Amino acid sequence: MKLLRLEKRWSQEELAQLSDLNVRTIQRVEKGESVGIETLKSLASVFEISTDELIDAIARGKQTPIKENEVTSIDQSQQREARERVKSIKYFYALSAFLVGIFLLLMLPNYNGGENLGPLIVVFLSFFAIIAGYAFIVFQPFGEKWEKEKISQLLNQQSENSRSNSER
Repeated sequence: MKLLRLEKRWSQEELAQLSDLNVRTIQRVEKGESVGIETLKSLASVFEISTDELIDAIARGKQTPIKENEVTSIDQSQQREARERVKSIKYFYALSAFLVGIFLLLMLPNYNGGENLGPLIVVFLSFFAIIAGYAFIVFQPFGEKWEKEKISQLLNQQSENSRSNSER
């Protein structure tokens, strides 16, 4: 779990605040000591992963201690991914501005009192489809992050349902 915390560049105190836990509890988890399910759920929600993934991360942390150069390589790969994402967003906005500019400067002056309305609508809808398709690729509304959130939500609901059924 320490690796997860360091990837986010959080101190133990910051993680404790975000998860509403004591710093001592965070230290116990990082040492691999046993903790309650509520603690695991709280930490998993802060890291936006499932409790099973968190348990796996804790187990991996017990097996292999974290070295500083590992954290540095993770930081570099995260920076590279962030840079690529920012570039793709920048290209999206540039393409959108370009297509809107073409439509306004070249297409609208050819309106001719409704005579060319059909072709203008087709061009507008084509440009809109291009922008919407590229936005879907760039912003990934149903990407990995969304998928992990949904899985985590379903697992939490299932555990709550099973807990409420066992209490009856």
